[in-house]
Amino acid sequence: MQFPHKTKQFWSLAVKLLVVSLSFIVIFRAVYEVDNSQWQLIYDFSKFSSLLWVGFFLSLLNWSLEGLKWRTLLSDFKVIKFSIAFSETLRAHAVSIITPNKIGEFGAKASFYSKSIRPEILKLTLTGQLYQLATTCLFGSIGVTVIYTQLSFKLKLYIGIALGILFGVSLIVYALKFKNKWLTRLNLYLISITKISDIKNAKVLLLSILRYVCFSHQFYLLMWIFQPELNYVQVMPIIFSIYFISSFVPTFLILDATVKAGFGLVLLQNHLSSEFIILVSFLMWIFNFGIPALFGNLLLLTPRRISFHSKKVL
Repeated sequence: MQFPHKTKQFWSLAVKLLVVSLSFIVIFRAVYEVDNSQWQLIYDFSKFSSLLWVGFFLSLLNWSLEGLKWRTLLSDFKVIKFSIAFSETLRAHAVSIITPNKIGEFGAKASFYSKSIRPEILKLTLTGQLYQLATTCLFGSIGVTVIYTQLSFKLKLYIGIALGILFGVSLIVYALKFKNKWLTRLNLYLISITKISDIKNAKVLLLSILRYVCFSHQFYLLMWIFQPELNYVQVMPIIFSIYFISSFVPTFLILDATVKAGFGLVLLQNHLSSEFIILVSFLMWIFNFGIPALFGNLLLLTPRRISFHSKKVL
């Protein structure tokens, strides 16, 4: 059954308004739940301008790198301008902020393109996320290895249990990969990644690493502004560990700051006061999730004029 063009436009606008409204509610709730004392701590801080510069500049760099990564992933069969890739990245982020573990990013990016290539778009979105997760695991493993001897027995036990569960799940997946259709498809997808050109793989990996270095150092610099005597060599492995552990916790983006603050309170308690740990976690959420989502919502409501040149799929 074919719907009239105006009917399709109406429902498209209605869905956009619903997504934007939910996204604004998520951002508002996150900001509203911050104590007045935390806001006052920011306003009274003598280096308020430094906070803004570090926050906005590195957030812009972070999302610019993500835009470049998306443009690189598309390059084999779609050539788009950086501004378009950047816009699509923010639009998808605005949608993903209301879904658990950024799953909404898949549907959002697929909706930007015609139905004929949406399966490829979904694969490329997953590829970008897997590269970023692999980078987080790489640096996180280094961080956990460095700080492991400093952890309490209880934390060591929790990490051991988590690794044991992960190892057990991996064995089950390996044992069932030829019997389960979904796992078979996953296996075929992973094989397809190896068919991507080495140059493209290297570019996507490099951009993922640069993005990780960007936001992890933003975390450090925001803490350093509050406490300049922080030891870089001691604190960076802890930050790597926080991102590593929190990446495996199922959550909505609205809770991302809470999760990282919780791990930060445990791992950074000997380096920074609890009020600053909570505050920096909140600032990271505002700069890297809240503000980009606001711009993404505005872009969602803007008429979309995107041109690109098709290329043969490799």
